[in-house]
Amino acid sequence: MIKNLLILVFGLVGFQAANAQRDTVIYYYKNSGKTVPVKDSADFYRVILPPDTAADKDLYRVYDYNLNGKLKSVATSLNAQAEVALDGTRIDYFPNGKRKRTSFYKNGVLNGTLTYYYPNGKLYYVLKIENVNNGNYDEYYHGYFLNPIYNYKMTLLEFRDSTGNLMASNGNGHIILFDEDFKKIIAEGNLKKDKKDGEWKGLIADSGKFTCVFHKGDVVSGVSYLNSGNQYSFDQLYVPAEFSGGIEAFHDFIRRKLRYPESARSHKVVGYVEVGFDIEADGKVSNVKVTQSLLKSCDDEAIRVVSTSPVWTPGRKFGIPSVTHNKVSVYFMNH
Repeated sequence: MIKNLLILVFGLVGFQAANAQRDTVIYYYKNSGKTVPVKDSADFYRVILPPDTAADKDLYRVYDYNLNGKLKSVATSLNAQAEVALDGTRIDYFPNGKRKRTSFYKNGVLNGTLTYYYPNGKLYYVLKIENVNNGNYDEYYHGYFLNPIYNYKMTLLEFRDSTGNLMASNGNGHIILFDEDFKKIIAEGNLKKDKKDGEWKGLIADSGKFTCVFHKGDVVSGVSYLNSGNQYSFDQLYVPAEFSGGIEAFHDFIRRKLRYPESARSHKVVGYVEVGFDIEADGKVSNVKVTQSLLKSCDDEAIRVVSTSPVWTPGRKFGIPSVTHNKVSVYFMNH
């Protein structure tokens, strides 16, 4: 009897362990967030464990690791998919193991405060995050200053230097922004009521530097200085690429040039193909790819038409002609 009971107990333990193992999933990612199939081509990997019924029965446990095995971040999620829906606290770590960032999520959306730290463990800055879902983002969190966070209103609660001295609070004061590795100052200037104000200086990636004057967050004037010796004046931080005549003219071009594939017509296939493409610094279209497929013949035709586009007016960042990414939906209607 005792022997049978032990067999039953150990059998149940083994069954539970096997289930837990089956429920654990691993994904591999590039730093861009794109998934890749194998670890050898990844920048980091993610281990998602099933919910801990003793703590919270609904939330999966999410652990990101650098390829050397060091913990990159820890969080909880509503699902175990590659595109996680974070819920609760997420903590990111520096390679030295110290805390880098603490953020809070609700149903996959940033919610509450976003706190950054220096590699020495000291507080860097604290932002109050509000989801406004209108496509806007705070200017001083734009472009090369830091990665923009769309759909959020942000208020700077406090900003400190690496020794702990308070430099700005409640959206007012002087701030110094560093790159992700804290090796370079990428932007520096004053804030007034959470808007850039006065002169700002900083780096433009690895290609040069800029000086820009702001008033209540709006660009008054700016000059970029490239390492090549070229200079560019600007009155907007970012200007998107533009087709001659505007986006409606581009849609008209597509409609005029599009040929409905006979294979799609005969099978009464209707719908659209979403195409992503780059506008190079010289205005030429490149890297045309299908991002949402319909039918191979339609996909191929959509790529062909977009690839034949006339030259655009290129986009500009800090006044500099730059590569920009665009998307367009190419419609196939069986009239």
